[in-house]
Amino acid sequence: MAKGSSALVIGSQSSHRLDPFTLEQTKALALTPTEALLDLPFIKEVNDSLKAYQLAKRGNALRVQAEAVNWGHRGARINCISADIIHTPLANKELNGDRKDFYRKMLKELPVGRGGSPDEIANLAELIMSEKGAYITGSDMLIDGGATAKFWWDLTD
Repeated sequence: MAKGSSALVIGSQSSHRLDPFTLEQTKALALTPTEALLDLPFIKEVNDSLKAYQLAKRGNALRVQAEAVNWGHRGARINCISADIIHTPLANKELNGDRKDFYRKMLKELPVGRGGSPDEIANLAELIMSEKGAYITGSDMLIDGGATAKFWWDLTD
Protein backbone atom coordinates (compact mmCIF):
# COMPACT_ATOMS: atom_id res chain seq x y z
CA MET A 1 0.00 0.00 0.00
CA ALA A 2 1.48 3.31 -1.06
CA LYS A 3 1.91 6.14 1.40
CA GLY A 4 -0.96 8.57 0.95
CA SER A 5 -3.40 5.83 -0.08
CA SER A 6 -7.01 6.07 0.99
CA ALA A 7 -9.79 3.47 0.98
CA LEU A 8 -13.54 3.58 1.47
CA VAL A 9 -15.75 0.83 2.83
CA ILE A 10 -19.51 0.86 2.33
CA GLY A 11 -21.58 0.78 5.49
CA SER A 12 -25.23 1.61 6.06
CA GLN A 13 -27.09 4.04 8.27
CA SER A 14 -29.24 1.07 9.23
CA SER A 15 -26.37 -0.17 11.40
CA HIS A 16 -26.81 2.93 13.55
CA ARG A 17 -30.27 1.69 14.56
CA LEU A 18 -28.87 -1.18 16.60
CA ASP A 19 -28.86 -0.97 20.36
CA PRO A 20 -25.36 -0.37 21.75
CA PHE A 21 -23.05 -3.36 22.04
CA THR A 22 -21.08 -4.30 25.12
CA LEU A 23 -17.38 -3.47 24.96
CA GLU A 24 -16.68 -7.19 24.59
CA GLN A 25 -19.08 -7.48 21.62
CA THR A 26 -17.66 -4.33 20.02
CA LYS A 27 -14.11 -5.63 20.23
CA ALA A 28 -15.15 -9.05 18.97
CA LEU A 29 -16.94 -7.60 15.94
CA ALA A 30 -13.97 -5.32 15.19
CA LEU A 31 -11.12 -7.77 15.73
CA THR A 32 -12.31 -11.36 15.21
CA PRO A 33 -10.83 -12.94 12.07
CA THR A 34 -13.47 -12.94 9.33
CA GLU A 35 -13.58 -16.73 9.15
CA ALA A 36 -14.59 -16.87 12.85
CA LEU A 37 -17.22 -14.10 12.93
CA LEU A 38 -20.16 -16.46 12.50
CA ASP A 39 -19.00 -18.38 15.57
CA LEU A 40 -19.47 -15.41 17.90
CA PRO A 41 -22.31 -16.20 20.35
CA PHE A 42 -24.16 -12.91 19.81
CA ILE A 43 -23.98 -13.44 16.04
CA LYS A 44 -25.12 -17.06 16.20
CA GLU A 45 -28.38 -16.07 17.88
CA VAL A 46 -29.42 -13.70 15.04
CA ASN A 47 -32.23 -15.13 12.93
CA ASP A 48 -33.64 -11.95 11.40
CA SER A 49 -32.29 -10.86 8.00
CA LEU A 50 -32.51 -7.13 8.79
CA LYS A 51 -30.56 -7.52 12.02
CA ALA A 52 -28.00 -9.68 10.21
CA TYR A 53 -27.57 -6.91 7.62
CA GLN A 54 -27.28 -4.26 10.33
CA LEU A 55 -24.67 -6.31 12.21
CA ALA A 56 -22.67 -6.86 9.04
CA LYS A 57 -22.64 -3.16 8.25
CA ARG A 58 -21.84 -2.24 11.87
CA GLY A 59 -18.99 -4.70 11.63
CA ASN A 60 -17.72 -2.86 8.55
CA ALA A 61 -17.61 0.43 10.42
CA LEU A 62 -15.97 -1.06 13.52
CA ARG A 63 -13.37 -2.91 11.47
CA VAL A 64 -12.55 0.31 9.60
CA GLN A 65 -12.05 2.10 12.90
CA ALA A 66 -9.83 -0.69 14.23
CA GLU A 67 -7.77 -0.85 11.03
CA ALA A 68 -7.24 2.91 10.83
CA VAL A 69 -4.37 2.64 13.31
CA ASN A 70 -2.56 0.00 11.23
CA TRP A 71 -3.19 1.91 8.04
CA GLY A 72 -1.89 5.09 9.67
CA HIS A 73 1.43 3.39 10.45
CA ARG A 74 1.78 2.86 6.70
CA GLY A 75 0.79 6.45 5.88
CA ALA A 76 -2.63 5.47 4.55
CA ARG A 77 -6.23 6.15 5.54
CA ILE A 78 -9.42 4.09 5.64
CA ASN A 79 -12.98 5.29 6.19
CA CYS A 80 -16.57 4.14 5.88
CA ILE A 81 -19.58 5.81 4.26
CA SER A 82 -22.99 4.90 5.69
CA ALA A 83 -25.85 6.09 3.53
CA ASP A 84 -29.63 5.89 3.73
CA ILE A 85 -31.90 5.59 0.70
CA ILE A 86 -30.00 6.71 -2.37
CA HIS A 87 -31.95 6.91 -5.63
CA THR A 88 -30.42 4.02 -7.56
CA PRO A 89 -32.10 1.24 -9.57
CA LEU A 90 -32.13 -0.94 -6.43
CA ALA A 91 -33.75 1.78 -4.32
CA ASN A 92 -36.29 2.48 -7.06
CA LYS A 93 -37.15 -1.23 -7.07
CA GLU A 94 -37.71 -1.09 -3.30
CA LEU A 95 -39.82 2.07 -3.65
CA ASN A 96 -42.12 0.16 -6.00
CA GLY A 97 -41.93 -3.27 -4.36
CA ASP A 98 -43.73 -5.07 -1.56
CA ARG A 99 -42.47 -2.66 1.09
CA LYS A 100 -43.06 0.50 -0.95
CA ASP A 101 -45.32 2.10 1.67
CA PHE A 102 -42.63 1.69 4.34
CA TYR A 103 -39.89 3.18 2.15
CA ARG A 104 -42.02 6.03 0.83
CA LYS A 105 -43.08 6.98 4.36
CA MET A 106 -39.45 6.85 5.48
CA LEU A 107 -38.38 9.18 2.64
CA LYS A 108 -41.20 11.61 3.33
CA GLU A 109 -40.31 11.78 7.03
CA LEU A 110 -36.58 12.34 6.57
CA PRO A 111 -35.51 15.70 8.01
CA VAL A 112 -34.33 16.73 4.52
CA GLY A 113 -37.57 15.41 2.99
CA ARG A 114 -36.01 13.31 0.22
CA GLY A 115 -33.63 10.52 -0.60
CA GLY A 116 -30.05 11.10 -1.63
CA SER A 117 -28.44 10.98 -5.04
CA PRO A 118 -25.43 9.00 -6.22
CA ASP A 119 -23.73 12.35 -6.90
CA GLU A 120 -24.09 13.30 -3.23
CA ILE A 121 -22.37 10.06 -2.21
CA ALA A 122 -19.67 10.70 -4.82
CA ASN A 123 -19.12 14.22 -3.47
CA LEU A 124 -18.56 12.87 0.04
CA ALA A 125 -16.28 10.13 -1.27
CA GLU A 126 -14.30 12.71 -3.24
CA LEU A 127 -13.80 14.81 -0.10
CA ILE A 128 -12.72 11.84 2.00
CA MET A 129 -10.34 10.50 -0.64
CA SER A 130 -8.79 13.88 -1.50
CA GLU A 131 -6.15 15.97 0.22
CA LYS A 132 -9.01 18.08 1.63
CA GLY A 133 -9.94 15.01 3.69
CA ALA A 134 -6.39 14.10 4.67
CA TYR A 135 -7.19 14.39 8.39
CA ILE A 136 -10.16 12.00 8.17
CA THR A 137 -9.44 8.37 9.01
CA GLY A 138 -11.18 5.63 10.95
CA SER A 139 -14.50 7.44 10.53
CA ASP A 140 -17.96 6.21 9.67
CA MET A 141 -19.51 9.10 7.78
CA LEU A 142 -23.30 9.20 7.93
CA ILE A 143 -24.93 10.62 4.80
CA ASP A 144 -28.53 9.83 5.53
CA GLY A 145 -30.64 12.96 5.26
CA GLY A 146 -31.05 12.92 9.02
CA ALA A 147 -32.53 9.39 9.18
CA THR A 148 -30.38 8.37 12.14
CA ALA A 149 -31.11 11.60 14.01
CA LYS A 150 -34.83 11.09 13.42
CA PHE A 151 -34.68 7.45 14.52
CA TRP A 152 -33.05 8.26 17.87
CA TRP A 153 -34.18 11.80 18.63
CA ASP A 154 -37.55 12.54 17.02
CA LEU A 155 -39.67 13.22 20.07
CA THR A 156 -42.75 14.34 18.11
CA ASP A 157 -44.29 10.85 17.80
